[in-house]
Amino acid sequence: MAGPWAVALGAAMGLLTGMGIGGGKLVVPLMVLAMGLSQQRAQAVSLAAFVPTALAASWVHWRAGRIEGRLLRALAPWVLAGAAAGAWLANHLASPSLSRLYGAFLLLVGAYELWPRSPGRIRGRRRATEHP
Repeated sequence: MAGPWAVALGAAMGLLTGMGIGGGKLVVPLMVLAMGLSQQRAQAVSLAAFVPTALAASWVHWRAGRIEGRLLRALAPWVLAGAAAGAWLANHLASPSLSRLYGAFLLLVGAYELWPRSPGRIRGRRRATEHP
């Protein structure tokens, strides 16, 4: 699988992950459709590649003061438990079922991104320039 595909997908995944978009949303379907990997294998490769990109992006965001330590500590145990449960489930689902589940997830994310949001709010907080 090395070669131009790996370089292009790796660069795209790193760029998107660094921006907080999640490169796996792009890379997993491409690995399944263009490279012929099973859904499980594509998701596993995406997750493994996510570790170094997430560490690099997290370091940059940490230095910029954008990571809320209290929230991170509160979420971490549940994220780890959910990741273990999700990996177990992915290994026990048939590849076509997992592909449909992943496709439904992508549709929900796409619908959310297209859904109109109030311009005066950013993630439930008032903009710094707004007055109460």
